[in-house]
Amino acid sequence: MMQKPPKMENQDQVIIKKNIGCDLEAMPSEGVHDFKDIHGIKRSTPKENKILMAISYPDTRLKKELESLKKSGYKVSLIIWERSWPFILDDDVEVKSLKLDVPVGHVKTLFYFPVWWIFLLFWLLVMKWDVLHAVNFDTYLFSIIVAKIKRKPVVYDIFDFYGDVMEGFLRPLISNLDNFTMKFADVIIIADDSRIYQIGQNIKNKIITINNAPEESLFWKNRKNKEDNEFKIFLGGKITGQRCTDLIISAIKDIENVQLIIKGYCGEKNYINKLLALTNDMKNVSMDLSGVLYDEIIQNTLDADLTLALYDPGIPNNVYASPNKLFEAMASGIPIIVNENTSMANIVQKENCGVVIPYGDKESLIGAISCLKDNEGLRKRLGYNGRKAYENKYNWKIMENRLNSIYHQVLKG
Repeated sequence: MMQKPPKMENQDQVIIKKNIGCDLEAMPSEGVHDFKDIHGIKRSTPKENKILMAISYPDTRLKKELESLKKSGYKVSLIIWERSWPFILDDDVEVKSLKLDVPVGHVKTLFYFPVWWIFLLFWLLVMKWDVLHAVNFDTYLFSIIVAKIKRKPVVYDIFDFYGDVMEGFLRPLISNLDNFTMKFADVIIIADDSRIYQIGQNIKNKIITINNAPEESLFWKNRKNKEDNEFKIFLGGKITGQRCTDLIISAIKDIENVQLIIKGYCGEKNYINKLLALTNDMKNVSMDLSGVLYDEIIQNTLDADLTLALYDPGIPNNVYASPNKLFEAMASGIPIIVNENTSMANIVQKENCGVVIPYGDKESLIGAISCLKDNEGLRKRLGYNGRKAYENKYNWKIMENRLNSIYHQVLKG
């Protein structure tokens, strides 16, 4: 069982508690696993080793990993199910793309997966590669079969543990099958230390953490001075009903002089209609749910005073989430509001870089937003703490070194 660390009682947290009106507890302590430390291995220059990456949807994290490996001298190819939002790569990357636009995460997507698996299997068998980098179970299951046939190593990159995303009888079925097959991977990558408790500790010697940290160059490229004094809140990325976007819109109706900007992708038509109805008469809300480029997400985060990440902890996978937007907020030097009973809440409280509230609690949300809006000094301190944590612990250069070390170890056998 994960234990709760002591509550923080510094001056900033006392201010926050008074405004929100509730006593906020820290989250389960950060997971620690004793995988072999490969971070510090001295690496030799790759000799055109071919890495094949495979993923069933466009993802910023995958793009970062791909570009880092390419920069280190590896020849990288990609098999991808291209859908839902834009995904742009350099022309020198060989890409085999299934262009079948079915919303990511929608239940009807299940009926199209056989098409994806046939597409994936064909190219796994046809293409030449030295290491296979498979993302998530919907890609890994068939990847490990082909890798064993070809006698090649596999890196299993778990963005989400699919068993804890499923419902009903599928949850134990997928969880057990995933847990059984992952022991055949040469290395397992997770996005947060706490996920070791989610996937089991019997294979922890194979596991290394690579956080969802953004690249520093994106922030220098997009950084510019704010042109107004309006308090801006930004929500970016995947927009779903379980992430409280409707609650956030409802909350800012009761707070004066706040602008809310929403840019991302939503594949739930009923939820889109609900958000459109909520914002129909609100001039202080700007919303684009068609999918935007990652540079635009970064630019809007930099322009904002605050961002939020509210994930329903009733969905087991969300308990272990530490999403891109958490580290984007850190890198941008702005505070973030997250909900308790999640791994990201543990990080926010440990680094003192934002506010933790109960999930779905409108009054606490209004109190947290109002507190940060009215206290510029507090905002700056929390933002500064986040930025320092990003520079010292979570920046992509650190993660890139870990990634390259993994491939050094795997390729040397």
